[in-house]
Amino acid sequence: MSSLPRRRVGYWWSEKKSRKINSSELAEVCRAAGLDLVKLDLDRPFEEQGPFNAIVHKLSDVIVKGKKGDLQSKLICESFQKYVDSHPSMVVIDPLPNIENVLDRYRQYKIVDESEICDKVFVSDDIFIPAFVELLSMNVPENLAKMKSAGIEFPIVCKPSMAHGSTLSHQMCLIFNEEGLKDINPPCVVQSFVNHNAVLYKLFVIGNEYFVIERPSLKNFSASERKTIFFDGNEISKPNSSSELTELDDNESYTPMIWPEKEKLDLIVKVLHKRVGLNLLGIDIVVDNRTGHYAIIDTNVFPGYSEADNFYYLLTNLIVKNIEAKESGCQESTFVPTLINHLSTPVLRINAMEKKFNFPLNGLQYSEESSQSQVFTTSECFCCPITGACRNSEKAKNPSEVSRHLNGQILEKPSNQLFQKNGAQEDSGVETSDSCDEKKNKHCHRTVKHQHSKLSTSGCSTVMDSV
Repeated sequence: MSSLPRRRVGYWWSEKKSRKINSSELAEVCRAAGLDLVKLDLDRPFEEQGPFNAIVHKLSDVIVKGKKGDLQSKLICESFQKYVDSHPSMVVIDPLPNIENVLDRYRQYKIVDESEICDKVFVSDDIFIPAFVELLSMNVPENLAKMKSAGIEFPIVCKPSMAHGSTLSHQMCLIFNEEGLKDINPPCVVQSFVNHNAVLYKLFVIGNEYFVIERPSLKNFSASERKTIFFDGNEISKPNSSSELTELDDNESYTPMIWPEKEKLDLIVKVLHKRVGLNLLGIDIVVDNRTGHYAIIDTNVFPGYSEADNFYYLLTNLIVKNIEAKESGCQESTFVPTLINHLSTPVLRINAMEKKFNFPLNGLQYSEESSQSQVFTTSECFCCPITGACRNSEKAKNPSEVSRHLNGQILEKPSNQLFQKNGAQEDSGVETSDSCDEKKNKHCHRTVKHQHSKLSTSGCSTVMDSV
């Protein structure tokens, strides 16, 4: 293999994010692609640390602190932007002005609302952003008038206007009536709540590639006299979150789960990439359980990619492609979104009386050894319900033998799994022992963790016996 040209790549993210990203492992992958990773020192002039072919960073929290009046943070942002402006041939992932587009929730919602994705003429009315308005005071009559003008009805979700910068940005509340408006903490954004069967779809975008992760979310609610519910958005949507707020009520009628259509997800990624201008972007969507329409409820900068065991390769590939495009002077090619994986933990609401399921039940089995965590397996392959592709053969290989083609070069993947948590990788819900394509006579099992709705073991037995 011919030696690759060496290129210097500066990087910076917070200590918190550093604990999630193994910088030494990322550096190893970058090194194999001809990239030398250099950590930036924000307290030193950037000119002294360069030159760089590219910089990848997450300075969102620093930007927010600067906007709140922190002088040091403001100077860092000004110094960084000055350095970028004086080196136009350098790649920046991502530009500070583009990041600012999503730091303020009201601003990011306006960008989405005014984009062609929410234009009924362009994509009909099946993709939308729930009605929203920013509230700046505690004046209840004034706030009610604003909500009425924006077409907002109870229940509503109230979120801090600032989407990044501190843990407070994730402190939210669900308000069911006018009385509950006394509980807001302005400045904040209130938004109509969309019932979505307690399932949140998180789209993790890396350049033109993205993957989908299903996460727990708030259960279905309606306007009532109940008191305001306060919650932490991050805690509610953690991969293994278990809460009364995410458990569908027993008295609810059965509503089948709706798998998002790949074409709709591609469109969302394509339009928001264009409008927001970020290569590292997170998009949160829910599916209205009445209409099946797609509601975009949040976007965020450089989200956590912990469920993607090949994130380092995707990031490295993104950096290399951008550097080569910049060096060649090529115009940006047509943006074609590519779905690379769908990691699924679908909400199953099994009703013994109705015996209704949202996917084929051939050979459905109840796993007694996992009764405490309510785990089911099915003989059908549901590795990727959107694309129909099975990636098990890739995952089944010994990690030390797995290689990835990166711009014509073959990089050997490190022997240990990426992004391990507490010594074990996050369960993606996909059995990895066999390949559906390679072993036609064997079943490809998909383990489903039932996290969101209540289920009795006896109810399971009744349904299993009837299949």
